[in-house]
Amino acid sequence: MDSGVLASLQLIFLVAGLTLLAANVGLSRRSRSYRSGLQTLLSLGSQDLEPLAIPAAAWPVLLEAGWQHLSLQGDWFGHAVNTELGTRAKEKSPLRASKAPYALTAQINSGDDVRLVLTLSHSAVRGEKRLFSEQLSLVFVLLLKTGLRTRTEALAVALAERARLTLYLQHDMRNLAQWVGWVGADFAACADPQALLAAARRLQENAPLAQERAQRLIGALGKKPISESPGEIDLRLAIARAAQLAGVEVILSGQAQAWIAHDLLARVLDNLLANLAPNWRAVEAEKPTMQLRMTGASETTQAMAEIEFSSPWRAVSEQIPAEKLFEPFASGRPGGLGLGLYQARKSLREAGGELRAVPSEAGLSFMLRMPAKAP
Repeated sequence: MDSGVLASLQLIFLVAGLTLLAANVGLSRRSRSYRSGLQTLLSLGSQDLEPLAIPAAAWPVLLEAGWQHLSLQGDWFGHAVNTELGTRAKEKSPLRASKAPYALTAQINSGDDVRLVLTLSHSAVRGEKRLFSEQLSLVFVLLLKTGLRTRTEALAVALAERARLTLYLQHDMRNLAQWVGWVGADFAACADPQALLAAARRLQENAPLAQERAQRLIGALGKKPISESPGEIDLRLAIARAAQLAGVEVILSGQAQAWIAHDLLARVLDNLLANLAPNWRAVEAEKPTMQLRMTGASETTQAMAEIEFSSPWRAVSEQIPAEKLFEPFASGRPGGLGLGLYQARKSLREAGGELRAVPSEAGLSFMLRMPAKAP
């Protein structure tokens, strides 16, 4: 073989080898940069960032990867979003349209509350630089969507909890309003100074209880409702206080201690007595008798405190089927919310107890059960 041809081949192989080496070095450098950028983006996911703050936090990584411009436009819970990062590419003439920057667009939505459009523009139209950076952008989009989903799910849970709490508070406020109406009717019926003085004394006796319920409502309406811890409660005292606030007299038989949060027990008794008080206030109605007792623990059940009593129907028209007794919004009274028995049972079950009612022609027989001791 001619020496000149051999020298040319050697030169070609040398140039090819150097070219491959340079390409390998370049790919290795881009790979290291990609891994570094990927780790930085993934670390953002562990930070407590607001979803709308993620683009600015991720932009240095995207910029280093060759992305020239980021645009986030749309609506975030009624707030107009208009985020622009980097430099928007200049308009290309029709003759140079084939060299226009590569663009990536993603829709980021969550119901009707969040509707965003993300647009990323890259300096490279093709090549390994653009391919590496495109993978980083997909991780970024996933990070942004995950941040949005996490936030909206947290908001959904908070709204559901607030809705549940509002359901309770709606009836609690109604109970307090009924007490105010009862006090007003009590004073309005006073025909002489002695009767007025007696009504004032009853109001004085009930005022601390009403103030306690009002404070509980104010606390529950706060941003972070206060939840009380369970403790040992004397059921005779708790029932007497709730009956006094409802304006009814009850006869208590027996003794029982319960292990329950004070606010849960108060809600149970307030809802029951406020709903049943009109039945007992009738002139011909007998005073309700409540039987209190304790049941011992067994191998499969814990010790329980029980309250058993009956209530007459106030009117035949107010009788409701047994299957609707604890159904929310089912009420036998005109204008009734239908939440009293539902909330009473819900609160008792939340405390580890149970509320049952059996209707008959004479009225309703109730059985309340709740833990007697700490688990």
